[in-house]
Amino acid sequence: MTRTANMTRTIATLFATTAATLGVLGSVFAANLSETEINALLSGKTTYLETTAVSATGKAGQGVIYWADDGTALYKTPSGAVWHGKWTTGEPDQLCVDWKEQPNNACVTYVKDGDKVTVHTAGTGELRATIVKTATGNAENIAP
Repeated sequence: MTRTANMTRTIATLFATTAATLGVLGSVFAANLSETEINALLSGKTTYLETTAVSATGKAGQGVIYWADDGTALYKTPSGAVWHGKWTTGEPDQLCVDWKEQPNNACVTYVKDGDKVTVHTAGTGELRATIVKTATGNAENIAP
């Protein structure tokens, strides 16, 4: 093998190893948001979600939730129905919502991994949704 071929192979191996290491480290740095961080992320804002079948509605799809500063929430579900709820941050890193249309939901945790924020069932860690984006206020004018 020529010196150039050896260098190319070495660089390719180094690149692949570095990429794999960074991928693993990215997961290592994932962390639950604190109560303060959850409030900063949600309060007075609209979140756009990609939900899974484990979500409160039991359906995968796109949903939108407006988290009012007064603790009320309006959820335009993947089916288009609007749910009405009250939200609180309880445990140090959990958010709980009591939906009128689907009471007694499990609380959730928000996990930040780089720029990505995911929503998981507290206790089990099941993925419920991924936040696609946020906007200030009731950006979709979801009616109560």
